[in-house]
Amino acid sequence: MNKKITAAPAALLAVLLFILAACTADTNHNGGTTMNTAKDTTAEAVSENAAASPVDALLDRITVNEQSSIRIAADKIIYIDPFRLPDAPHDADLIFITHAHYDHFSPEDIEKIRRDDTVFVVPESMTADVKKIGVEDADIVALAPGSSAEILGFPVETVAAYNTNKQFHPKKNGWLGYILTVDSARVYIAGDTDDTEEARAVKCDIAMLPIGGTYTMTAEEARELAKALAPKAAIPTHYGTVVGKEADYDVFADSMANVVKKIQFGKY
Repeated sequence: MNKKITAAPAALLAVLLFILAACTADTNHNGGTTMNTAKDTTAEAVSENAAASPVDALLDRITVNEQSSIRIAADKIIYIDPFRLPDAPHDADLIFITHAHYDHFSPEDIEKIRRDDTVFVVPESMTADVKKIGVEDADIVALAPGSSAEILGFPVETVAAYNTNKQFHPKKNGWLGYILTVDSARVYIAGDTDDTEEARAVKCDIAMLPIGGTYTMTAEEARELAKALAPKAAIPTHYGTVVGKEADYDVFADSMANVVKKIQFGKY
């Protein structure tokens, strides 16, 4: 009698323990699956966001053929300081000129890309220069350092571009760097400049900086400016042909993970 009474609770206890263990295992399994799914979903979202980053998308549409000759293929085609262009597409909606030196203001190259409705953005001191090559007043936007405008739908800010320890680009000339907002990304095209107070105040996602020395910053100086600006991407310009060496790229890129090489020497 006692054995039967003792055996029943023991069997019942065993069944209850089995059910409890199964429930616990199922809960852990489901919790783990839910957690992994959440992690996977988050990772996919981060990946999608990264792929959709305005900076990443825009980098694929920026080209530099030589010196500071830049092309941005946005909703409209933008050129900055066109120089030694390999062909003549006549596709420019906007042409920005930073200053009057021949490797930045090249009428021969401008003719390869301009159309009848191309808009020119220039320093105020260069208005007469663009008129001399046949640009009408209505197609000229002349800006001073530290100004802003919206041109063909693109927000534009200007930054003074000048030398601090040499006389090739005097501050009094009013020559420019530009900050263009393209597809939500702020692109700083510094022009021919040294590491200045105005340059250090720039907020940008992409920084395009001259690194060739002699007339502008050296690669080491440009690297320090890039570190201070902390853009998502830094693109070196103004080296390897007219001035500077191809090896300046390596000096500029040293210890920086965000440098993007755009000039492919001999391949444009």
